[in-house]
Amino acid sequence: MEDLVLRAKLDDGSWLYVSPIGRDTYEEHVEGDNLGGDDGYFLLQSRDFGQPRLEVLAKATTFYAAMHLFDLFMAGRREPKRERQRW
Repeated sequence: MEDLVLRAKLDDGSWLYVSPIGRDTYEEHVEGDNLGGDDGYFLLQSRDFGQPRLEVLAKATTFYAAMHLFDLFMAGRREPKRERQRW
């Protein structure tokens, strides 16, 4: 698996990532192995408000699927494109 990563800074100062994660990180942040293992790509939110914290939001089996999850999450957070109109 390639180590492809997407990253975006959110309005609250946290970061949203799409990335594979290692076994140690998986075991530390996924309770009860309810996502089926550390293979695949993960949608993660990283917060550092006094104490660093990583939260696993979702898992996808391919980078393509994870990219779509990332785009869906970010779609509501981006400013709409403003088109210039001529009168």
